[in-house]
Amino acid sequence: MSRRSGQSGYVVVKGSSYHGRYWADVPDGQSRVRKSIYIGPMEEMTKPEAKRQLRKILEQIGVNTEAYLNKAINPSETFLQKATRWENTELILCKPSSLSIPYVIKKHLTPTFGALSLDVITEDKVKAWVANLVKQGKLAPKSIHNVWKILRIILGKKHTLGWTINMPRIPRKEQRYFTPEEVKKIIHKAPGQFATVFALQFEAGMRFGELAGLHIEDLDFERSIIHIRRSTFRAIETSPKTDAGYRDVNVNPEVMIMLKKHIKDRKSGRLFMNRKGGPLVHGNVNRYVLKPICKELTIPIGTTHAFRHGRVSVLMQNEVPSLLIKEWVGHTSFKTTEKYGHFEAAYRQKVASELKS
Repeated sequence: MSRRSGQSGYVVVKGSSYHGRYWADVPDGQSRVRKSIYIGPMEEMTKPEAKRQLRKILEQIGVNTEAYLNKAINPSETFLQKATRWENTELILCKPSSLSIPYVIKKHLTPTFGALSLDVITEDKVKAWVANLVKQGKLAPKSIHNVWKILRIILGKKHTLGWTINMPRIPRKEQRYFTPEEVKKIIHKAPGQFATVFALQFEAGMRFGELAGLHIEDLDFERSIIHIRRSTFRAIETSPKTDAGYRDVNVNPEVMIMLKKHIKDRKSGRLFMNRKGGPLVHGNVNRYVLKPICKELTIPIGTTHAFRHGRVSVLMQNEVPSLLIKEWVGHTSFKTTEKYGHFEAAYRQKVASELKS
């Protein structure tokens, strides 16, 4: 096909009108099909004029250009094709926490964009899609943000370069955090190993997946240090969330004493286990252990993540260096750590009262 010369087409008469015919290349890379295009009524032009008009039309279409030939041989990829390729080549390399993304693509992206070629997925089309999601009201604003992020990743930076997509505002919601007093009550009520689980998570401020991934070998009893080297997601052992997740956390020696009593004479294996010997799952711990305790204590419901927020708040209130706080909790940026700080009314008043005029 690369050796084919240009074409000027030819004019035929259909009824009282001139029509032009030309050959168009098809995606198999070898074949051509004959196309017909309307030129104009015979009463308004002569046949030579119709031929000149056909040449102009073919020039506008670009059937004789290399770009047109390449597009015929390599038709534009559809979104579904690109999404499938992305799942098989890039998503497969992501952490287990990304396992829900294929469902999001199938549920929220494929119905709208699946059959469309990538070159027709424009900024305006995406804006209309976002507006429709908002109107439907089936997805929360934060979920719409997350679905757009997935769409943007699949399309690629070059495709979305310069786009301005207005997203719905995410309502501000105060994150639940446990105070030291609440933690003491929770630990007192917690059954079995969960007293130690909750004490360690609050003391170390670690993510629950990191706590569930701890092995006895990760404990340094002499120096009261917890070595965080792995995490878990839905009982699947994996690496920490980020490179900053690999860290050593200094804890109170009293917590290490609790851990010694917990492991007894064991020298290796998981620090905390479910009944089948696998890692704890935060959803189950929240549903069957922590939330019932909160209800029994008549305190606001919180999840295991509230221990992490509570720990950062305590460290900030005790004026621990920000760099050390960031290191201990495993954040890449202190801007993220700042969002974990909370101050009770009593503490605010105390600080205000001690300030000198």
